[in-house]
Amino acid sequence: MASLTKTAEVSRKAIKYGSVAFVAITVLWFLGGAAINYYKALNPPAPMPPAEEFGMLAPIIFPKESARPQLALELPTGVIPKFADRASVYSAPTKRSGFLDADRAIETARALNFVFKPTIPSPTRYIWSNQDQLASKLDMDITSGHFLLTRIWQNSPALLTLSNFVSDQQVTNDTLNYLRKTGLMPEDINNQQKIIYLKGEGGKLVPTISLSEADFVQIDFFRNNLDVLDPTTKIVTESYPFYRPSPDYGLIRAILSASRDINQQIVSLDYQYTRVDYSSIGVYPIKTGDQAWTELSSGGGYVTSKGPKTGTVKIRRVILGYYDSDQPQMYEMPIYVFLGDQGFTAYVSAIVDSAMKSK
Repeated sequence: MASLTKTAEVSRKAIKYGSVAFVAITVLWFLGGAAINYYKALNPPAPMPPAEEFGMLAPIIFPKESARPQLALELPTGVIPKFADRASVYSAPTKRSGFLDADRAIETARALNFVFKPTIPSPTRYIWSNQDQLASKLDMDITSGHFLLTRIWQNSPALLTLSNFVSDQQVTNDTLNYLRKTGLMPEDINNQQKIIYLKGEGGKLVPTISLSEADFVQIDFFRNNLDVLDPTTKIVTESYPFYRPSPDYGLIRAILSASRDINQQIVSLDYQYTRVDYSSIGVYPIKTGDQAWTELSSGGGYVTSKGPKTGTVKIRRVILGYYDSDQPQMYEMPIYVFLGDQGFTAYVSAIVDSAMKSK
């Protein structure tokens, strides 16, 4: 019996101390895990370097400048904002010449009401002419699909006597409907627009202040901002605008008269849209905002035609955007955009030099 009693006592002690040990180990486990997580929060591991999926990139070729003013940095916070150390690059494949280029060009011309045979100054350039009152002309690069449609509005003085404009929205809808009907309406450009009112004076179009005074309306369509969503909440966390070499000149620019005859309503259509493949992405390291400012203030980057070219301009804002080149490009790449007084706009390529090919 004594032996059984002794065994029971030992068992109780084993259970007691074993339970205490289990609780202690469990507490230490959670405390240790919390301590490790706290340490990681204070000292997060360095992220993996950008993969640079497209390899070395060809540098952005900006247009030549005519002149630039002196620059002074005067930001609301006094310092350039901090940006992430990397950014996405998107494939924007340049269209290559193919057997179907001419057929597609002819189909587009027909949709624009140019049905006669074109003249062909070069293998990639077709020009159509209509013998109508406004001497309509369509000049197209059949490889890229870019074209310029022009009509000599001066041939019809009656266009200056019309007053059918109702609203900016009506002008926008008319243009969008025309682009959809002709198969020229991309999915990523219809949200960003700029409208200018024009008046015919001395055979030229000059800006005027209101729609009621306008003989024509110019509307520019830009690529929609590139929105970045939080993967969990699906809320937009960043929104990057696209910028053209000339900030006010859209990928598509149309000039409309107040005529309801479509062959006299669209007096000009400059179509320079290039497709971007948003599903084909590479991630690349980018310069800091301070590095971009140093580059711009040292004569680098590109000062656009918008804004003053002499004196001193104060930079009021620095943002990240994307550059929509007017030249063939393989990729849509990020740029730093410097915005200043009187519409001043300048760009600096954001990708670090080590990820770029030599010029």
